[in-house]
Amino acid sequence: MEYLGSPDEPVAPLPELTWLKKIIVERALTRGDYLLSGGIHSDYYIDKFALFSDPQILRRIARMFTPLITATNPDLIGGTELGGVVIATAVSQLSGIPMIAVRKQPKGYGAFANEYVEGPYTAGQNVLLLEDVVTNGRELIAAQHRLETLGLRVTPCAVVSRGLAPVRALIQFSLPKGGNTASEN
Repeated sequence: MEYLGSPDEPVAPLPELTWLKKIIVERALTRGDYLLSGGIHSDYYIDKFALFSDPQILRRIARMFTPLITATNPDLIGGTELGGVVIATAVSQLSGIPMIAVRKQPKGYGAFANEYVEGPYTAGQNVLLLEDVVTNGRELIAAQHRLETLGLRVTPCAVVSRGLAPVRALIQFSLPKGGNTASEN
């Protein structure tokens, strides 16, 4: 990940990041007491499917990965189960780069039982691995390691980082406790 810079450097142009922050606040942000997948509590939650279910928003978010695709020149776009697969599919469709899906657990049935990866790949290929929202990055890093054990070279990236993971993301998004507006870290 060294050549991508630090997790705090923007991946997309500033107007696009401003739009993404605004659309998150308008369409995907809820306040309350939420247990996040990383096991911590938060007073806000980002419902990424409120964004990904709108084809125009999903397409615009997918386009924001263009500079990263240019910088990393991936052979495959990878997506983590479940939200990462949605964004990876959109990025794959826009870029024409084939995609793979990385499961949290092997599926245990069918022709490829006990495998974590869906879709064709070859050892040595470069993968741009996408996740939707990360808090601590644990699932994204675990998926990266699964792919690396298969001989793939992986660049992980998320749409949104809640600021606690050392993972490159389109936007670093956090809210002050009890606040109503987002700020980038």
